[in-house]
Amino acid sequence: MGSTSPTDPHNLDASEKARQALAARRDGKQWAEIAGELGYADASGAYRAAKRLLDRTEFEAVEEYRAIEADRLDEAHRIQFGALEVLVSMGKFEAIPPAVSALAKISDRRSKLLGLDAPTRVDVAHSGEDFAATAAKLMKEIGLAVPSDFTPDEDSAEAEDQDEEAHGGGDPWVR
Repeated sequence: MGSTSPTDPHNLDASEKARQALAARRDGKQWAEIAGELGYADASGAYRAAKRLLDRTEFEAVEEYRAIEADRLDEAHRIQFGALEVLVSMGKFEAIPPAVSALAKISDRRSKLLGLDAPTRVDVAHSGEDFAATAAKLMKEIGLAVPSDFTPDEDSAEAEDQDEEAHGGGDPWVR
């Protein structure tokens, strides 16, 4: 017969189990250990439950978890940097590249966690080609029928070319 204790993992509702799983993870436990303690079938079940909870948890709780993780990464960085200093002082030069690589990985993870990386710049060039002409060309390439009212006629394309020449380029906004 099952336990009637309210803290027995089998008596907890799913959201409470997920909260406990997330709290245990914040405390540094491994997913497999959490799964065993809370009655999940395996580590991935505990992970998925905690992830679902994070996905719907208020922003403040996620920020708290992010701050805890940032603190852990800071501590890992301090430890790894100390180890690097010891390696240098002992003349263990062959061990320096892996130590530096570990520091770089910690730093990269911290930057991603905190959103410190600059966004990738995307340069979108305007070729001067009419949108309808480009869309029609792409539709033909993938085998779709192009509606007759969608394809620009030759006269309008020729008029646009003459307009571009008269105004010094392909950008209709620059005169």
